[in-house]
Amino acid sequence: MDIIQLLEKLRLHEDEINRTHVKQKAGADKILPESQKNNRNTKNTNFKKHKNNNPLAEAPTNPKHLVASISDDTSQSQKTRIRNTNGQTKQSKAKQNENEEGQTENIRKARNRPTFNRQWQIKPVETIVRLPRTLATIDPTKDCPICLEQFRSERVFRSHVAIAHGSGFKLDPLLDHDPRNRRIDRQAFKVVLEQLPMAVPTFSLTIENKASVTVLLNSVYIFDGNVQFLPVFAGEQQVLRMVPGYVFEEEASFDDLILVDGRRYSLIITATADTVFRRQIVEQYHFSEKQVKNRGKKTQLKLTKLPPYDIPRSIVLLYKSEFKKNDLYTDQEHNLLRLIEGSKQDDSLTLDRYSRQLTVLNQIEAQHLLQEYFSYTILEPVLVPEKNTRLYSVTTNQFKKKPSLLDEDVKVVFISQGNSSMKKAYGVIESISAKTVTFHMQEFVDEKSVAKVMFILNRTTFQLERNALQLMGSTLIRSICFPEAVVGGPLETIASFQWIRRSVASNEEQMVAIRNIVNQTSFPAPYILFGPPGTGKTSTLVEAIGQIHKLRPTVNILVAATSNFAANELASRLLDVIPDESIFRFFAFSCVRKIDEIDCDVLDVSNLAGKRYNNLCYEDIYMCRVVVATLTTAGRLVQANIKSKHFSYVFIDECGSSKEISSLIPIAGLATTGNEINASVVLAGDPKQLGPVMQYEFLKQTTHGLSMLERLMNLPLYSRDHVTKQYNPKAITLLRDNFRSHDTLMKFSSDLFYEGQLRAKASHDVKNLAIGWWRLPNRHCPLIFHSIIGQMKKDNLSHSFFNAAEAEQIIFYVSDLLTNGLNGKPVNQSDIGVLSFYARQVSFIKTLMRTKKWFDIEIGSAEQYQGREKAIMLISTVRSGKDNVGFLADAKRLNVALTRARSLLIVVGNAETLQQDPLWAKFVEYCRNHGAIVQKSNKKEKNTRNAMKKVKNDSSTTASKSRKIFAKNSNNSVKEPTKSSTLESPLNNQAELMIQKMIQDFYHLDFE
Repeated sequence: MDIIQLLEKLRLHEDEINRTHVKQKAGADKILPESQKNNRNTKNTNFKKHKNNNPLAEAPTNPKHLVASISDDTSQSQKTRIRNTNGQTKQSKAKQNENEEGQTENIRKARNRPTFNRQWQIKPVETIVRLPRTLATIDPTKDCPICLEQFRSERVFRSHVAIAHGSGFKLDPLLDHDPRNRRIDRQAFKVVLEQLPMAVPTFSLTIENKASVTVLLNSVYIFDGNVQFLPVFAGEQQVLRMVPGYVFEEEASFDDLILVDGRRYSLIITATADTVFRRQIVEQYHFSEKQVKNRGKKTQLKLTKLPPYDIPRSIVLLYKSEFKKNDLYTDQEHNLLRLIEGSKQDDSLTLDRYSRQLTVLNQIEAQHLLQEYFSYTILEPVLVPEKNTRLYSVTTNQFKKKPSLLDEDVKVVFISQGNSSMKKAYGVIESISAKTVTFHMQEFVDEKSVAKVMFILNRTTFQLERNALQLMGSTLIRSICFPEAVVGGPLETIASFQWIRRSVASNEEQMVAIRNIVNQTSFPAPYILFGPPGTGKTSTLVEAIGQIHKLRPTVNILVAATSNFAANELASRLLDVIPDESIFRFFAFSCVRKIDEIDCDVLDVSNLAGKRYNNLCYEDIYMCRVVVATLTTAGRLVQANIKSKHFSYVFIDECGSSKEISSLIPIAGLATTGNEINASVVLAGDPKQLGPVMQYEFLKQTTHGLSMLERLMNLPLYSRDHVTKQYNPKAITLLRDNFRSHDTLMKFSSDLFYEGQLRAKASHDVKNLAIGWWRLPNRHCPLIFHSIIGQMKKDNLSHSFFNAAEAEQIIFYVSDLLTNGLNGKPVNQSDIGVLSFYARQVSFIKTLMRTKKWFDIEIGSAEQYQGREKAIMLISTVRSGKDNVGFLADAKRLNVALTRARSLLIVVGNAETLQQDPLWAKFVEYCRNHGAIVQKSNKKEKNTRNAMKKVKNDSSTTASKSRKIFAKNSNNSVKEPTKSSTLESPLNNQAELMIQKMIQDFYHLDFE
């Protein structure tokens, strides 16, 4: 064995001498420098996008044990490079002639081959995180490059592959190596595979790092389903460093790969997480030839016309009188007013009042929107045309009232005064900004002749809601909306399950929910999937739908969501577990304008395929078993009069954020036929987060702002048992494992909103990303409440509030994170999210960040962040110097805001003001108990910052070695402190005392 190793070293030494074109940089170990990456036919679009915004990303950190050996020679064509067995590119002149002869022979062989030009679909299988393993050298004929094990002979190796991995290349052996190795639900990468039209099988592969941490790409292999591993990227001494968002592209030709119809191939990626734990990631994908749908002529389904939505005169009268009592009202109007007043009680939506109350409250909402739209009318507008287009703009100061309810695609009409009559031109709102509103008209308009601009309310949603309510007879309302018991569904019970995502097997609540959903245990009552933040609600839904598709091959499924974003996310995830030909994503026509923002895979299975809108067709519904749509768009299926009892399951995701009457749209006429229930209804969401958005303050006081999910959970069938403290598993499941956040960030919401039932299950990498950061008052707690006394000001145009001091503090933290990183690791703009409860503060912070050229940091309200998450979240509360907290007192809004962060949460606000609210007082107390409060010194802030800059400039050499004070090296990379987890510092005593004094002046730590 020693002789073999000696010979191997000699061979490697000879190869190193032959690499005459490699540029060596003495004394430095590099990781694929940028110029070399280009020679490897790689592309890093996202990386370049962040390059100017984040100096840390320009020169990644450089572990000494990683070596790059890639040539800088650009004279040789990429197309003529020959790969050796480990995927490296050889540039040796000594072997160039031999390679050319091999190429000639390959071309001669390829002449008689058919051209390979197939469409492929690639789907993720599983992701495993394991302890680090290494193998000095890999012989592809007898070593397993995934298990990293050596075998005595090729025969033993073949036996290992056949028995341990099989034709689908199972990753189970990796879990046997160490009990700490585990599967995870979250994918680390996004992979796109395309075959190029060449004689030899050639693939273009794109791999994007979707993880929240930097990873070191070790290898990419294709397994042919037999015993052969074909390297796409594999090097024994080189890796590729991929920051979050990095895109790696490679073209690879495989002369020995035989493509067989119907065969499923495996793509295996191995990488190392660039964290303190150095865990290795092994991610597997299966790819097979895509069954292209027949895009020939289809049969369009005719939609029945909806009756007009007229608002009764009595509703208009009561609305204009602000629902105040008046002796002049008729008996009908008095009764209507009593109904409206009674709707302010939470338990007022009873069986006998159900239809009437929902109808009246919906009519009030429509009337309010009509009145608001009318108030936005512009008389004698000054229109600015865009040359050679049908685009016209007006400035927002021409509105007498802020057009807060206007949005893109709202219909608009220009009214011009002609010689003999009024002329109307129609269009839609193209875009809205803080200063202008742009219209896209159907025809060219003489802008100088326009006398009036009016806005038209789209009543389609109200029409579909009314239609759904009319289809719900008293029997259906009792069974679905006021259930008292469960009976069980009509389908046979399935006892045995093989999980599509194997991580489900380790989550008891997910398994119970999926089994019960598939077996319709709650029928005819809806089944509720109660999913608090970060508990894998969407993953559970996708697994349940995938199991139904697999185990019940004759049933059809309707999947509805409250927004296009949620529907697209579901469709994208379903494509990972269900064949493309079985899914149809039904879009509304309004989605055409945002077609470039939709995932291409989702577009391919939708009525926007080909990037053009197609009407609903017979083949879309009856040849696809899973239909995905928004709540409103699902109502078009009722208009299409699809056959009765077509769907056996109806899923509604994010049901807690939709009005009850909106949730009826995908149920009435689709889950029901006459007075019969033909489908099992599944409602997923969280009643503890934000509910339906109400634009009319009066309706917020009524049951109109209550979702079906929240109301049902107050019924006895869905309530927790007072004795056992458990829910009825046949009707409802609470997901308890939180995979998103650090324990401290999760515990407050768990105790306050979920009765302490949530369990912290986030990975160590997520938990420890910010632990030890020098700005944390408590180094073991990734939470900061930065108390600041700022001035709260009101914007004259929007009437919303902003707080400049808080915005400045947010900018300071963001700048520090982007410049210095977090514990020595670069922070990208995409890692950071900023949330504020006030629209003006959101726009104010956006403006400040644009001046800094930070375009990839998401800034939004609590409503915009619901369902989202970020590694680092910063919150600006704005309220200051008031005797109350206003709408910040909303518990659901607070819950959403505090549960978006995975690894670090920074809240900036006035503690004294916020503590006047009981909920906020509890949060401030929680921060105080965890030593997480920072009190800002306004008087010394400016002097302190200047002093800190001076010390950094004067002691740039030593400051880089100090406790968490970073400086850029010559390559603009971040130097991590030698002992980041300790308080030791190599600075002299005088410098140490100076820095300690600055920190104490800047931060008054409050641990009381």
